[in-house]
Amino acid sequence: MLSLEQKEVHVSQLKHGMFVSRLDVPWERTHFPLQGILIRSESDIEQIAAYCNFVIVDETRSCKPARIDSPMGKAQNRATSCNTKPAWQRRHCVEKYPVRATVREEVHLSHSLLSTMERQIYLICEHTLRCKRANIEQLVDSSSEVVESVIRNPDALAWLCRVRASRRPIYMHTIRLAVWGTIVGRQLGLNRFSLNHMCTALLMTGIGKSSVSDKALAGYSPTKPSLEYRQHLQETLYQLEQLRFYSDDITDTIAHYCERIDGSGYPNQVTGSEIPFLAQICGLVETYELLINPYHCTRAISPANAVVYLNKAKNQQFDASLVEEFIKAIGIYPTGTVVELSSGELGVIVSQDSKKRLRASVIPVLSAQGDILKNYRLLDLSYASGRDEDQTMAIRRGVPSSVVPRGILEETHSWLFDRRSDRTRACR
Repeated sequence: MLSLEQKEVHVSQLKHGMFVSRLDVPWERTHFPLQGILIRSESDIEQIAAYCNFVIVDETRSCKPARIDSPMGKAQNRATSCNTKPAWQRRHCVEKYPVRATVREEVHLSHSLLSTMERQIYLICEHTLRCKRANIEQLVDSSSEVVESVIRNPDALAWLCRVRASRRPIYMHTIRLAVWGTIVGRQLGLNRFSLNHMCTALLMTGIGKSSVSDKALAGYSPTKPSLEYRQHLQETLYQLEQLRFYSDDITDTIAHYCERIDGSGYPNQVTGSEIPFLAQICGLVETYELLINPYHCTRAISPANAVVYLNKAKNQQFDASLVEEFIKAIGIYPTGTVVELSSGELGVIVSQDSKKRLRASVIPVLSAQGDILKNYRLLDLSYASGRDEDQTMAIRRGVPSSVVPRGILEETHSWLFDRRSDRTRACR
């Protein structure tokens, strides 16, 4: 029974300064070190949302928001327990990129880029299998276009990757890796050179993966990849050498992106800081992508559950501070995520507010009963939150992407972007 000083709230209603004393799951299942957490940032809210839907707030232990927003409060609100940023962040993360285009504008600018890249990857893979010369420089040029698109607006390519079908899933997987890697790098503040470097490296991993059998891909495990799957790494490096691609930095990143800081990776069981920084990000990106979009779609988990997995992998497979910053960068419900709303409907996130990610723009596609909705509508949850509390529309939880057929997403895309209307007004 709750006391007068305690109240149950949905995670979407959490605010800075609230003290969460209880969750709707046992504390032991979370990564939080203590039984209680003071909300200091949007990142705190997102991490709580990854584990539960409702929490108990203790008003006697809560603080005024002003106290949290003070300079001292901000100084304490760090990704690590230290008062300074981790060394890798001070060294590499120095840029800030404002959004310079709307989602609608960027979708129209970049809609053909995915088709171009898919064909380029297809030709490279086919030519290498037949021992023919391939033009890999075109793929390098495309990676630069990905970087510029993501810098202008990160939501556009994330959305296009979600709704696009592919002649062969491995090609789209490779493109999604490159897009996610660039989005994460942008949010972290990497410079353009590093973004291009990482995007190109992730695109090229598809060269070796295309030679892996469908059976080996379907049986992929993030903790115990098969010997056949692991051979994609050496195959990629070998083919790049045959193609006379001489960029030591990029090939070094590819050679190390499957390594893990605890030595559990491959091919050489490299540990800790011996793994190049960009290779660590690439490994983190691939792990996340293969959790939410695995080679076998029935194994997909929600982005929120993928975040739970990454939290458990801190200081084991991945550097703890890097995982925390990765989660801040990607959010619990990134663009393209399928979510269950408080109405019971299932919807797809079209865009999000980088400061308040639980207040995204969503299109409901399935009713609470599971029926396909014939009349689409675009919900701006930041607006919906301004209504009476009992009418608030909010995200209840994330669900695996396989729940919604791709055909529905393609129809949603057509409704939203292929006609002149004010529908994208809520798309930031």
